[in-house]
Amino acid sequence: MKRVTIPLFVRAAGTQAEGWWFDTTRHVHTSGYVFLKGLTLAGTGQSAADYLPIRPSVARQALARLPMRNPSEYVFVDFGSGKGRMLLIAAEYPFRKIQGVELARELHREAEYNIFCYRHATQRCWHLESINLDASEYRFPDRNLVLCFHNPFGPEILKKVLTNLKESIDQHPRHIVVVMIKPESAFVVDSMPFFSLCFETRRFRIYQTANG
Repeated sequence: MKRVTIPLFVRAAGTQAEGWWFDTTRHVHTSGYVFLKGLTLAGTGQSAADYLPIRPSVARQALARLPMRNPSEYVFVDFGSGKGRMLLIAAEYPFRKIQGVELARELHREAEYNIFCYRHATQRCWHLESINLDASEYRFPDRNLVLCFHNPFGPEILKKVLTNLKESIDQHPRHIVVVMIKPESAFVVDSMPFFSLCFETRRFRIYQTANG
């Protein structure tokens, strides 16, 4: 069977249309590419990436593959959450709590406004918040966690975040799930012996600890 290659401009148009539909039907504005240069950044701002929102269909595909029985037993954390699109999509699941960790103050404020404006019948979690913080300074809740990374920063910062996570796991053993969207830095997670790969596609990888 011959594989059909979809032109890049067609895929880009589809991505834009999907984002527009998401924003319009939920009364928010999460679309648009945003350069971090010139924005007010928390911490050092090292290795931070520009804002490009996740495609809703990709986010839902990843969420559907999460290795967990009861979302209400988990806190969902999105690193580099930007304007909050991933937070709002995650709210379609009954997580105990949903947090976004965003380096840029301006994007963080837009996320707060989007959380305030968000309205949709599919919403099942109402405890959402955005935090303006350098990811390397984030303190992990002592709960089961789902952690999402959509290439928010370089491998150096990711390694620091995961090292902090390991210290938290050593103090409070629990089930942790890591979702790597467009996993360019997945090799960092692969190097961590306390994680095992449980699902993989071209668009994302999902890891978990042994404490399921």
